[in-house]
Amino acid sequence: MLNEKLNETSFIDNITSVVPTKIQKNIQGMGYYNFIHFGLNTFTGQEWGSGKVKLSKFKLKDIDTDEWVKDLKSTGSKGVIITAKHHDGFCLFASKYTEYSIKNTIYQNGNGDLIKQMAESCKKYDFKLGIYLSPWDRHESTYGTEAYNDYFCNQLTELCTNYGDIFCFWFDGACGEGPNGKKQRYDWQRYYKLIRKLQPNAAISNCGPDVRWIGNECGKCRESEFSVLPVEVMDHEVIAANSQQQAGATVMLKAIDKTVDDLGSREKIYGKNLCWYPAEMDVSITTKGWFHHKSYELLYLRSVKNLKQCFYDSVGNNAILLLNVPPNKNGKMPKRFINQIIKAKNEIENEFKEKIQQDFVANKSVYTYKFENETTVSKAIIAENVDYSQRVESFEIYADDKLIYRGKTIGFKKFCRFSSVNCKKIELIITECRNEPHIKTFDLYK
Repeated sequence: MLNEKLNETSFIDNITSVVPTKIQKNIQGMGYYNFIHFGLNTFTGQEWGSGKVKLSKFKLKDIDTDEWVKDLKSTGSKGVIITAKHHDGFCLFASKYTEYSIKNTIYQNGNGDLIKQMAESCKKYDFKLGIYLSPWDRHESTYGTEAYNDYFCNQLTELCTNYGDIFCFWFDGACGEGPNGKKQRYDWQRYYKLIRKLQPNAAISNCGPDVRWIGNECGKCRESEFSVLPVEVMDHEVIAANSQQQAGATVMLKAIDKTVDDLGSREKIYGKNLCWYPAEMDVSITTKGWFHHKSYELLYLRSVKNLKQCFYDSVGNNAILLLNVPPNKNGKMPKRFINQIIKAKNEIENEFKEKIQQDFVANKSVYTYKFENETTVSKAIIAENVDYSQRVESFEIYADDKLIYRGKTIGFKKFCRFSSVNCKKIELIITECRNEPHIKTFDLYK
């Protein structure tokens, strides 16, 4: 029995020693930011370009990227990740390593570099810039050979050194060909080492060590979202295998089962090497497609209710929200997209408008508010101090000793919404925890 107790203590101590890096804390602290999918696909109506589309299909002579940034920032976003290169290999930056680039279109008379414009606009409006660079490249002739890793690193170097601070590099796991096509062995560690050297503050996401894909593109989350996970979850071959494998805008709607319900319970992590690996929910403003399609804009726009739920299930559930807002073929962000997100933002802010200005009293695993007069409460925001790891495994909230909310993990942030109660006391009770809890925030709202 003594040995079992010692083993359990050692196991729990090991779990609680796993904490986020500064990079991980910074990106999770952003909470919500955006994707921009834009390129030749915008003009052809495709989702996965072939890499053979003529550059003359790019019809725009100029774009006001200031408007893009201002529009996105107005939704409460903290930054944007843009498709510098999608699977078709077409580059929105003036890369010297390929001719399949915006530099060889009519854009700004052949002198254009959309990533440079975005960098300038982001700096102008205090907005963070991130880069999506597709590992899979259907145009580049070296793809499928070791020389492609050199090509990829050359372009990474351009993006790391020519555009100022980058907050995130986002690597897609989609397809990458297979038995009937070119199969590339990506040198992930080389990519990471290069980014760490040239952009030491940038997070590396999805097929990367800092932020993980939540497991689907539908806004589906886990009830318990853990950040302390087995190192094996970082297996990029598994991430790629679970990513989109077929062309077509509707595929992402069928990927729901990719979210495994339990990744980080004690049973799942016992005896494993562990890492801190927070989740990111990536969804598009429309329920079909990542690039802009007029019919999708009209028929498949997410409702305000759905957008709010995506926010609560990500930012409010120990994850990050990455919301795609694709510009149209006129180079504009559709106003109905921006307006819909702003409506959701305003409703969320209104729900959490009246914070109760009072401190709680902590006594071991119980956190208590006592009011002089009966007070109406309907929401709470709880956060752990993740410098001490993620510890809470279950909790309950009571109003005047009556159970009103039961939850599991908390982590970086947890939004708790319940039916309005009039009470003189609210208690948060941590019912299961990995060692003593470290609650950083327990805020109540009328």
